[in-house]
Amino acid sequence: MEKVFVYGTLRPPQADTPDADSRYYFEVRSHIESTQPAWMHRADLYNIGAYPAARPGQATIYGDLLTLAPHALAITDRIEGHPRFFFRERVEVQTATGLSRAWIYWAPRSLTIGMRRIPCGDWFKRDKQECRPLVDEPAEVEAPADENLLAVIKHFAEAECCWLSTVRPTEQAHSAPVWHVWQGGRIYVVTQPGSVKMRNISSNPSVVVTHPDPFNPIIIEGWATLAPDRLTDLRPLFLAKYSWDIATDQAYSAIIEITPTKVLAWGSHGEGRWSGEAALRVRAIPPQP
Repeated sequence: MEKVFVYGTLRPPQADTPDADSRYYFEVRSHIESTQPAWMHRADLYNIGAYPAARPGQATIYGDLLTLAPHALAITDRIEGHPRFFFRERVEVQTATGLSRAWIYWAPRSLTIGMRRIPCGDWFKRDKQECRPLVDEPAEVEAPADENLLAVIKHFAEAECCWLSTVRPTEQAHSAPVWHVWQGGRIYVVTQPGSVKMRNISSNPSVVVTHPDPFNPIIIEGWATLAPDRLTDLRPLFLAKYSWDIATDQAYSAIIEITPTKVLAWGSHGEGRWSGEAALRVRAIPPQP
């Protein structure tokens, strides 16, 4: 059996938590032998929107220790993107019955840039009064974005559409034009819950997003996840860009968040190759003059 310490959307839901906070737990539920509360010292937990991110640090984070069938590790690796996105490492975690060796999925440092730490270290309690900091803790100071990259992403963000490429469970590629916005260093797409792209992302979150101009290509590799809690923040962006109210469109109710892992571009708008961390520094797009 494999032991995995989970601290976010793989945690079993509790009586007072919404299913969305544990949305990936349901993919491994049938492979779990046992669960128990657990915690880990010398780690920090960040709220990055749709899910949390853990990094080695100074605080304590709280979660659950799952004992899984060995083959289920391939499922959690897929969900977390090991080793291309989150990466898996053995650590010691504490439970009521003592110390236990278990896997943890650490987030890449790029994901926590500009993000707020969850002071109580508990994803489920992040919005509760007891988890709010006594003093407003500043986010990590960000280095300025590369000017060339900023121009490339500005051109991409202002494009009317982009092409989203995903991979079917049969390993066949699928590509479709989509409307998109850029916010907080990430790309957001709204689609139908039963769409092909949604089915593909559920089995393989690795995606490629491309700008439609063949003479000035922009290629963004990324990792896709559901982001149902971003509706309020994204609604004015889609309204401004497309006059589309995503809050009232019942057919298109699935929000996809794409975190860049690599950006490539050449042509009149800029040329270069940048890491996902560099792209995540482009938090917002300057308005048009």
